[in-house]
Amino acid sequence: MKEKFLLFQNAANDCMVYPLAKLKSIEAASTALNFTFDTISGEDVLSVTCAATEHAQMVSLAEFLGGPAHNDGVYVIADDANSVYAVDGMTAVGAAS
Repeated sequence: MKEKFLLFQNAANDCMVYPLAKLKSIEAASTALNFTFDTISGEDVLSVTCAATEHAQMVSLAEFLGGPAHNDGVYVIADDANSVYAVDGMTAVGAAS
């Protein structure tokens, strides 16, 4: 089976790609979804700003990730440089922390 990856880009030269298999959780916060990944150094957390309807966005995101596989194996979650987002209402992604 081909591995799937999640792409986050917050500037023209600032892009992060994580294997979907390393995703530990997605937690809703006030107007944000926080993605936590297992990494060699511990954990990375990426915060994606979204509309105040976090629950609806979580459902849409789960449908997006559980839907048909992309041919290239990459799911664009948030791309600020090109204004591409997996779910309507997402508006920005921060740097990994």
